[in-house]
Amino acid sequence: MADAPPEFSFPQKHREFAEATMSLQRTLRDTFAEILPHEYSARSIARRLSIGKTLGWQLLRIATSPDAATILSAFPGERPMTQVLESLGTQGVSAEAIAGLDRAARTLRGLFERYGASSREVLTIAAGGLDDQARRRHHAKMLRMHFESSVAIRGELANAQIGAWMVAPSRQDPSLVDLVGLNMLDGFRTIRPLGPRVVHRGVSVDRDAVTADWSKVDRGDAAGIPALVPVASTPDLGDTAVQVRSSPQGYFVLADPDEHPDRTLTLTFGSHIEAVGSIHRTAQDRTGELTCQLAVPSRHLYFDILFHADIPPVEPAAALYFAANQGVEYGEYAELRRFTGEIEGRFVRSRKLPAAVKVDPAKHAAMLEHGAAMIDRPLEAFRCFRMHIAYPPSYTRAVVRWLLPDPPKAPA
Repeated sequence: MADAPPEFSFPQKHREFAEATMSLQRTLRDTFAEILPHEYSARSIARRLSIGKTLGWQLLRIATSPDAATILSAFPGERPMTQVLESLGTQGVSAEAIAGLDRAARTLRGLFERYGASSREVLTIAAGGLDDQARRRHHAKMLRMHFESSVAIRGELANAQIGAWMVAPSRQDPSLVDLVGLNMLDGFRTIRPLGPRVVHRGVSVDRDAVTADWSKVDRGDAAGIPALVPVASTPDLGDTAVQVRSSPQGYFVLADPDEHPDRTLTLTFGSHIEAVGSIHRTAQDRTGELTCQLAVPSRHLYFDILFHADIPPVEPAAALYFAANQGVEYGEYAELRRFTGEIEGRFVRSRKLPAAVKVDPAKHAAMLEHGAAMIDRPLEAFRCFRMHIAYPPSYTRAVVRWLLPDPPKAPA
């Protein structure tokens, strides 16, 4: 029998918040149509309504923003909204239009109360994909152009990047989770001599900026390179093709495929992090989050979150954030830097990658088996949520978040 969805899933929340925010936008535009010219600015709104410039800017963003996330980020509090309604009344706006705007604002505010959601959590939920076929084609074309430009500038590319996190109840504390982070850079090569380039940084957990315990990192046999999963990487790696440098936060890997006989590398990494993050919702933690960093231009990104069968059912959401700064911590992703294009995110029946991606299926399977062995769990016990995007923008972080389920009720 299929797992029952949680009471309030990400898709349900996204749908309701999206409808409420767009309703707010429509009513605000209708209201402005009565007193403002067709083209207006934050300054003209503030001047006409005798309100502060900041509040005028918020109203402009609500009236003109193309997505629900931006509208929510500009949604004023109850007191400023009351000030706006009173100002509209003094400007001769019809009582019907004011009542409609008040009703739309109350509806949106009621969703916050109904779900007990913070502004940050709602912003996590709010962004939707492209709903127009022409816009999807345009974005796909722009992504391909971005990829080709990135390759021309950087002089390197990869066939695919495959990230995978395994999430299982902790052996030490069942209320927490154990994690295994896996990452494969498949078919990495340079198209002109460049020397070693940074292609991977050691795993850290964004939740509360917890850093991995490097004493527990799996170590490969080849060239003494930490965190390489030997069975799924290019054989016969040497110190000239792959180098490792330490830093206070962990380590980073530099690679130069030109120094390898095959002129191409498949690098795979695995890290084990124990007893970090809560399985259930707490006062401090409402969402779970895992990330995958994209530093090399790649044709495909596959980012899998493998939930152990003992993890309560969740409805994850996938997103990309432009975050070139390696030091960006949890909660500091700027909403305006979110990638707003189409991203595929869904649970899949099979953990195998599509054959069209041309990733060696044996190496991919070996990487996952290796990860399951690190956490001492059978691979068959995990269900896979997969995020996929073709020609993902470079210098981004793939992010998968999910609402943590409520803890089980104590028996009466």
